[in-house]
Parts: sequence; structure tokens; C-alpha cells
Amino acid sequence: MSKSEQLVIYQLHIFILGISPMIWRRVKIRSDSTIADLHYIIQIAMGWTDSHLHRFIIHGKHYGIAQIGGMWFSDDPRVVKLSDFGWRMRERFL
Repeated sequence: MSKSEQLVIYQLHIFILGISPMIWRRVKIRSDSTIADLHYIIQIAMGWTDSHLHRFIIHGKHYGIAQIGGMWFSDDPRVVKLSDFGWRMRERFL
């Protein structure tokens, strides 16, 4: 992290769409975390074993970790940091 970047802690409310009753978790994650880090944090928070594919749609663009026979993404999830998005309070993404 460069001196010009300030570390921020994001609090995320993560929930699964289309499930009743709602399944959700609240996690805190550092702004210098990557998309790949977020994927693994969600896996742990939900009690999953990394067998759930995911795709994040942030500002209209798709991000994720490519799997053999699965989706392909144009950006490396190990490089894209959450701080790159310039989040606003209560901003949402899928």
C-alpha cells in the first residue's frame, strides 16, 4: 500500500438472493483486499468449502475467479483491490 492510500475497513452485508428465510453474514474487510480475498472471505463466512462458484458485478463489470469449464474474467482477481472501486456509503454490488 502506498503512502497516498489510506487503509479503510469496509463492512459488508452479504446475503443470498432468492432464499427464504434470508441467509446473510456481516463481515469487515480491508480496502487493500483483492477480489480473490473477498471470494475466500465469503467462503469462510458462509461455511463453504470453495465449491461454490461466484461472480461479482461491480459498476456493471463482472469479476471473479475463473474455474476450468466455467466462466472467464478479463481481470486478474488477485490484482484488483476493493479500494480501486471508490465506494460510497451504502453502495451495493451483486
